[in-house]
Amino acid sequence: MSIIEELHRQQIEAVREEKAAKKMRMRKRLLPGTVCLLFMALLAALLVHIQGNRQFEVTYYQLSSEKITTPIKFVVLSDLHSVEYGENNVELVEAVKKEKPDFIAMIGDMLNQDDGDATVIENLCRDLKEVAPIYYTLGNHEGTLMYGRLDSVALDEILARENVRLLINQTAEFQKGDTMIEIAGISNEAEGYDYWAKEKLTNFWEKEDYKLVLSHFPDLYYEKLKDEKFDLALAGHYHGGVIRIPGMEGLFHPEEGFFPKYSGGEYALTNGTLIVSRGIGGHGWIPRVNNRPELVVIELT
Repeated sequence: MSIIEELHRQQIEAVREEKAAKKMRMRKRLLPGTVCLLFMALLAALLVHIQGNRQFEVTYYQLSSEKITTPIKFVVLSDLHSVEYGENNVELVEAVKKEKPDFIAMIGDMLNQDDGDATVIENLCRDLKEVAPIYYTLGNHEGTLMYGRLDSVALDEILARENVRLLINQTAEFQKGDTMIEIAGISNEAEGYDYWAKEKLTNFWEKEDYKLVLSHFPDLYYEKLKDEKFDLALAGHYHGGVIRIPGMEGLFHPEEGFFPKYSGGEYALTNGTLIVSRGIGGHGWIPRVNNRPELVVIELT
């Protein structure tokens, strides 16, 4: 190789090295900016979801049965966790009024276990009892408030003053026209069902009228009630799985772990239909993502 060719080769190598060094410097400059932009985008998305969680949406279900000869419409409230939509929950009350329900079902965790009193739910029931009769069953937070604390809250007495029918492993009837709804309120999750609730509800499962089961806990339906016959059952508790991935179930619940069964929506069970509310409030530090709080409205025809 001649001296001229060697010099030319060295020049080409130097140019290549300079280009490579320039690219490396560019990457080093761009990397912090890219990371910053991604962080800001994620933060913005999170803030949008957090802001969205301060408003609830209305989810409608319609079910038909030969047992329903007079159409019935009712509202389901679950997992409010002492959240207030406007002063004294005026926005929530107005939304329920707008639906003109025949009755209202509250299925637990309407307040928090560490609340010092029941003011939020007392005020809410005081307003909603003017709209329609209220049937209430306990969640785990109410259970702790009433039975698990030294300074327990007499929620049963408070609800009785507001004419709320509290169903602690008990049944009730609701009639409209010639349609009778048999309602069972189950206050225990699967672990305590056999001891506290099973015997009390023996006659309920034999009823011929439309049977509606109110319970806070979805696990009850796949662990204890999978062989019982009912028309419609309700649950909450899992908050929709907190983070919902499109096309999939909810992602997580602290008690059940990842992908809790029956996290939110309508499910066809062996002997009936289950509707699980994603909850109208929230509890805990994990923000709801793709999972706005919901007010559930069910029409039976």
